[in-house]
Amino acid sequence: MDPQATVFLTRPAGRNEALAGRLRAAGLAVLLAPALEIHSLPTPRPQPSAGSLHLFVSRQAVDAYFSSVRTSWPTGAWAAAVGGATAQALRAFVPASQVLVPDENAEPDSESLLALIDGKALSPGQAHILRATQGRDWMAEQLRLRGWSVSCHALYERTPVVLDRTACEALAGPAGHVLLVTSLEALDAIDGSLRHHHLAWPARLEAVTLHARMARRLQCWYADRPADALHVTLSAPDDAALFQAILAASRLLH
Repeated sequence: MDPQATVFLTRPAGRNEALAGRLRAAGLAVLLAPALEIHSLPTPRPQPSAGSLHLFVSRQAVDAYFSSVRTSWPTGAWAAAVGGATAQALRAFVPASQVLVPDENAEPDSESLLALIDGKALSPGQAHILRATQGRDWMAEQLRLRGWSVSCHALYERTPVVLDRTACEALAGPAGHVLLVTSLEALDAIDGSLRHHHLAWPARLEAVTLHARMARRLQCWYADRPADALHVTLSAPDDAALFQAILAASRLLH
C-alpha cells in the first residue's frame, strides 16, 4: 500500500472504531469520517404477533426498535433482515429459528430476501418494514402483490454530514485511498462534502462497498476517468469480511 494512502471509514459514529483498531494493527493508516448521523424517531413501534413479519432494513433499525420494545418475541412471529450483520443484531432479541436472512452466499439485498420469503411459503398477513425516513419501496410493493398487508415505519433518520475540509482534501489528494461506504445515502453525502469544498473525487480510488448499486453509482461518476482510476470490491457487511476486503484493496495501491 502507498505509505501516503489512507483508509476512510464512513459508517455512522460508533460503528467504525473496532474495525479501525484491527486495520491500524495491520499497519494501515485510518481516518474516521462518518458520512451520516443517525437520529432515532419517536415513531410508535408495531408489536409482533403470531403470523406477522417484521422486516428490519439495517442494524440501526434493530437498535431503534428494541430500544423501546421490551416484550418477548412471540412464537410464530417472523423477523427478517437483508444482511448478516442485521440478522446477528436481531438474534439478541429474536429466537434464531424465527429470523429470516438470505444465505451468506446470496446477494445481501431485498431480492434475495424476497426469494427466501417466497421459499418459506409464509401465509400472507401483516408485514411491517422498519426503516429510515427514506428507503426503497420495492419490497413493500412485492409483498403487497403477494397478499401481505404492509406498513412502513420510519424509526430513524439519516442526516448527511458535511465532512471538514481537511478530511475532504485528504480524500481528494494525489495518493490512492481505500474508501469504505455502505449505503447510497452515505455515498451521496461524501459527494456532497467534496462539492461543498469544491473538490473532485480522487484520481485513484479503491472502494469497498456492500452492493452492486453502490458500485454502479461510483462507476458512473468515474466514467470519464482512466480505466484503472476506480476499483470496487463488494463485501459482506460484518467487520470480519470488511477487514479482509479492505486489506485486499489496500494491497492494490502501490
